[in-house]
Amino acid sequence: MKSALFYGGRDIRVEELPTPEPDPGEALVRVRAAGVCGSDLHNYRGHRTATSQVPWQLRHDRAGEGAAMVSCVSGVCVGQRVGVEAEILIGCGSCRWCVEGQNHLCPERGLKNGEKHSSHGFSQYDVCVAQNLHPISDKISFSDAALLDCYACGIHAMNRSPVPEGETAVIIGAGAIAMTLGQVLKANGAGNVIMIGTRPEPLDIALASGAADTAICIAQQDPVEAVLDATDGEGAAVTYETVGGRGQLISQAASMTRRGGAVSVLGLFTVPQEIDAALIMQQELTFRWSNSFSSWNGESEFATALNLMEAGKLQPGPIATHEFGIDQIQEAFDAADNKSSSGAIRVMVMP
Repeated sequence: MKSALFYGGRDIRVEELPTPEPDPGEALVRVRAAGVCGSDLHNYRGHRTATSQVPWQLRHDRAGEGAAMVSCVSGVCVGQRVGVEAEILIGCGSCRWCVEGQNHLCPERGLKNGEKHSSHGFSQYDVCVAQNLHPISDKISFSDAALLDCYACGIHAMNRSPVPEGETAVIIGAGAIAMTLGQVLKANGAGNVIMIGTRPEPLDIALASGAADTAICIAQQDPVEAVLDATDGEGAAVTYETVGGRGQLISQAASMTRRGGAVSVLGLFTVPQEIDAALIMQQELTFRWSNSFSSWNGESEFATALNLMEAGKLQPGPIATHEFGIDQIQEAFDAADNKSSSGAIRVMVMP
């Protein structure tokens, strides 16, 4: 099979590897779509190294078809179309966090039999934990299903920092996580969802796809002033930060959140953040970080995302803007890395 191997930075090579074989409790999946996400780009830009092992394989946001398995599990058999829950979130199953259904907080998260376990979505085939496979109907495309991880991250952030029905939420960022979060918030009763981005084009997509009601382009206006103007000087009930990286955005999020409100941080920062402790105390803000997803009140957040998509309450189509074959994975990463020139929101690799 063809698989993309990562040698560090921008060195990506498509090579032939043996097709893996599933063990009991696993399934071989024919990967049909896998998304390039921000964590991939951190490595691509040289900001951090994903692993000490070189080369390595990547991608957990994926969907495909069951290709081989020891036995049918949870209605999934050979040929079944599936969304695949991220393998990097598997837990040990016995610690306090796993017992509580919070496997994403497990101290041994991502380990299997004591060894690092990861997904290989940028490959034609991947072995997956069978319990992580979720059947999808024919009305959901593989590209759409590969966005379910993004939607589940949005659901987790909303569960941890809910927006009171009809109230205003602000989302800093206009990428795939921001847009899927915005659609999730709207589907769950949020009022005015304000999205802040650096360019007008993705903000137009957010408005057209129901991810936002109001768009603020920072190239045209100060985002804090614009949010305060849109909320009669109060600020948002909840502000979600989805960008991370090298900007000082947590303090900005606090400045546009109303007294007694909440700030939810989804973005992965690569530099220390400065905060105004006096402002936060004066306004009695609640801060909550949101790390991936797992379950909430006993229900899989990935399954919750899938149910919303199957019910037609989400619009994933406009978010997956670009598709590339496995042999064009370098072009796929270039498009994802240079969104201002490519116009990409979420880039999909179709192995």
